[in-house]
Amino acid sequence: MSAAEVIVAEFRAFGAGLQRDKFCVRSALDIVDRCETSDVGILGIEGFYLTDTTTTPQFDHILDLSTGMKAYDVARQFLRHGEGLPLFYEFTFHG
Repeated sequence: MSAAEVIVAEFRAFGAGLQRDKFCVRSALDIVDRCETSDVGILGIEGFYLTDTTTTPQFDHILDLSTGMKAYDVARQFLRHGEGLPLFYEFTFHG
């Protein structure tokens, strides 16, 4: 299991969605912190609205970090921008 998979597995109890891989902003911020301390690069973060039957991507809540995978502060700012919205976030990691 990769370092990124270990991090997601640690937070899966707080996750939503079919694979429990989408996280509220609080858990998402904790995941960014864990990535930083573990030196795991984040390629992107996508926001979704979830209901019992649908997962709807929010195209105005997508962060592409592929050119600066260790831009943890940028990731935190992005997540804080969505605070107060009922969004869940999914991560794409480097490696």
